[in-house]
Amino acid sequence: MTATPDGSPRGARLSVNVASAGPWVTVELCGELDVATAPALLDRVGLLIAQETPPRIALQLSQVSFCDSSGVNAFIRLWKRVSAVGGELVVLRPRPRLAELLARIGLDRYLRVVDAPPDVSGGETTAELG
Repeated sequence: MTATPDGSPRGARLSVNVASAGPWVTVELCGELDVATAPALLDRVGLLIAQETPPRIALQLSQVSFCDSSGVNAFIRLWKRVSAVGGELVVLRPRPRLAELLARIGLDRYLRVVDAPPDVSGGETTAELG
C-alpha cells in the first residue's frame, strides 16, 4: 500500500456511488474493502439509514476486488443498523470469491445475496444475528 505523508492511502481504493430506484437505494462499491476503506462505507451508508424510512439498501458488490474481515464486519454492522429500524439490506452480485466467503461464514443467512433488489411487497422474515 502506498501512503501519503499524512498516513492516508494514496488514491481512492474504494469508490462508493449511490443511486435510488423505487423503494431501494443502491450503493455501488468499486475497489478494495478493508480496514482502511470500511469506515467510509459505514459513514456513507449510515447517512442513508438515517434518511430512509424504512431503509432498503442494496450493496452492489460486483466490482469489489478484495474484502477482508473489516469489510465483513462492516456488512454485519450495517445489517444490524438497518434491521434495528425495520429496514432491509441485501447484497447484489458479489464476485464468486466474496459470495463463497459470505456463505462459508454463514452471513448469507442474514444478508440475502440477489441479482436485483427484491420486490418489497412480499412479507419475508429475516433471521436474527446475535
